[in-house]
Amino acid sequence: MATEKVLTDAKLVETKVKVKPALSRKTTDDPQQLIYIGPSINKNGMALRTNQTFIGGHPEYFKELYTMYPLIKQLFVPVAEMRKSIQQINTTGTALNIAVQSLKGV
Repeated sequence: MATEKVLTDAKLVETKVKVKPALSRKTTDDPQQLIYIGPSINKNGMALRTNQTFIGGHPEYFKELYTMYPLIKQLFVPVAEMRKSIQQINTTGTALNIAVQSLKGV
């Protein structure tokens, strides 16, 4: 707490003032934002939807899905690369296209 001194009618009055720290936006340490661009999956009580966004990298609670479908991790892409990644999904033979094909019918 900081102390503020104010002079009123020839009297010095001290009051305590709470000082809030300035808000700063981290630019270099921002957690990675990923978006899932594969088909929606609802398996063993876990639901993963197309275009679902995650902050902080690959979510740990989908470990079982990662084990059952090893190519699924490729379908979590940085938000900034979403457009390019969708083009790759639509191009036959690319890694992302093969990953999506492996999940068809799940």
